[in-house]
Amino acid sequence: MATDTKKTIQHIVDKLKKGKPLHVRLPCEGELHMDRPVPYLLIYRIPPDGEDAFTSTLGKTESAYLVAPDTPECNVTPIIRAIANAMADKFGGFMLLEVWLSTRVETASFTVHVCQKSALAVAEKLQFELRHLQLFQTPEIAVGLEKRKKVPAPAYYREIFNLEEARKSEIILVGLEIAPFYINQQTGAPYPLFLRELRESFGKALRKSFFEFIRMKTSYSAAHFEMLGTTELDEVVWKVDEKLAEYSNLFDFLLLVTPINAQEAWESFLKSKYRKNPVFHYRPMPIDPELIKRKLYNLPIEEIMDPTMAYLFRDKRKEIDRMLNMLSDREKPDFLYSSQQVFGNVEENLLDIASAILVASEPQRPPVASDMLDARAFAKLAKGELEYLKQQYHPVSTAVRVRDDVEGVMVSRGTLNIGSRYRISKDRAFSLLQHEVGTHVATYYNGMAQPFKLFYLGVPGYEQLQEGLAVLSEYMTGGLTNQRMRTLAARVVAVHHMLAGNAFAETFALLVEKYAFKPENAFYITMRVYRGGGLTKDAVYLKGLLNVIEYVKEGKDISRLLVGKIRQDYLPIIEELMHRRLLKPLPLRPKFLEKPYINKIKEIKNGGSVFKMIG
Repeated sequence: MATDTKKTIQHIVDKLKKGKPLHVRLPCEGELHMDRPVPYLLIYRIPPDGEDAFTSTLGKTESAYLVAPDTPECNVTPIIRAIANAMADKFGGFMLLEVWLSTRVETASFTVHVCQKSALAVAEKLQFELRHLQLFQTPEIAVGLEKRKKVPAPAYYREIFNLEEARKSEIILVGLEIAPFYINQQTGAPYPLFLRELRESFGKALRKSFFEFIRMKTSYSAAHFEMLGTTELDEVVWKVDEKLAEYSNLFDFLLLVTPINAQEAWESFLKSKYRKNPVFHYRPMPIDPELIKRKLYNLPIEEIMDPTMAYLFRDKRKEIDRMLNMLSDREKPDFLYSSQQVFGNVEENLLDIASAILVASEPQRPPVASDMLDARAFAKLAKGELEYLKQQYHPVSTAVRVRDDVEGVMVSRGTLNIGSRYRISKDRAFSLLQHEVGTHVATYYNGMAQPFKLFYLGVPGYEQLQEGLAVLSEYMTGGLTNQRMRTLAARVVAVHHMLAGNAFAETFALLVEKYAFKPENAFYITMRVYRGGGLTKDAVYLKGLLNVIEYVKEGKDISRLLVGKIRQDYLPIIEELMHRRLLKPLPLRPKFLEKPYINKIKEIKNGGSVFKMIG
């Protein structure tokens, strides 16, 4: 064995014994990576005629892999043997999984090779997981299992261990032969989108198989297969995260699609006796959407090896792209089409529930003037709620802006903005603060406490869960009045009416004449729906509330929804990242999750429904 190889082996073994991560450049541009000492290693020995696009990057999604040639000049077999023996001693067993590209013409998509009875259970688990890969661009995956006397290895290399050596050291040897079914046989190039999809699904299959081995054969402690995922990320991940945040912060979408002349438009609409559709004016566009798009698609997301992070960034890029389309098309017909892509439509079931709420709930008399708070008084209360959060997490800003160019209340980038003409009843003020501060501000700063900026910027479609959770906080603190419920239902009806092709004045008339809304209230509901050219966002409040109610009834932890600005179907991703220790504990817990308000959760679990929330 060459002196350099001996030094490399000594360096590797010393680091592993100390529990440190390994990032080692091997001879002939080989690479060894181990996040931490684990009882398994995925290896790909690069063939003499060159590496393959899939198998060479396959292991790089995992926490322990080696990719290198294994020729006399670049001999890595001694290195692999040293790692396997050291980790087998440490954990009472070790699994060596070697992958290679098949040269056989007629073969299964995947063939699992084993030569030991002790490896059979793990091989069968791997076979099962591969057979059930969730792939949408190919027919059913064929997976074979071959039991053989010879140690699994590609035809062009010798085996790393013989059977007797492996048995003595409690090392199991598994080979995985992969057919080139992801390659276009006419061009010789891989199908790029299918390759990406395959890599994502394949990584989970590997982790589940490694977990099966660990659970059965070693002393290594892991409670979930995702805990075996990589805990270290490439530099490109942080660069892409930084740039996505930078491009998102170049514009404030909601402010840019919200009229700055709402009060004047209402007065003009009133003067026309509700016949002439109002004309809205907007803030000047501070950006060129096309220039930002060019930067967005120059981000090297395809270089990110971690499938979960690559998925999150592609999803966010797509949303930013669609929002830029909306800004380009503000007050044009295409604005509405992009809005449907970003915020969705109104399903028939949602419309039925909204209509039923409007029928079941009686309109309430407006509160008398003495029971109202003006914008300044409400801002003072808001500062108190922000101070409550700041005591838990110092970075929370207690700034509250009272502005002439905002209608109502809006949280933008963690800051509460209040329209100077805004008024609210004293009975609802605390609950609205739980909506705006306890939910929107709290999730902003919980997201900011995470390593990834994506969690405070908001993942695509986060609004539905955010608003559903925020409305639930109003209910839990006793401020979800019938009038508030009617407003949420009316927004759904108004969005549906707009999508059916009706003009502003017609939707306004529907709310006033059929559902008995006061004209000014109906105007502002309709304005929110027609702003920008047709914004379907307002339907997500009621839809989000319905989904959160079902989530609570299933007995799930509501505090998990506050990790940042996420959407509900991202929860498995959140769980994965937590298992991988890539997310941090939440620093903020709002008042509505403390006693006595948290007791309302029990009522919801015991058969709660949106109709039981009607007073």
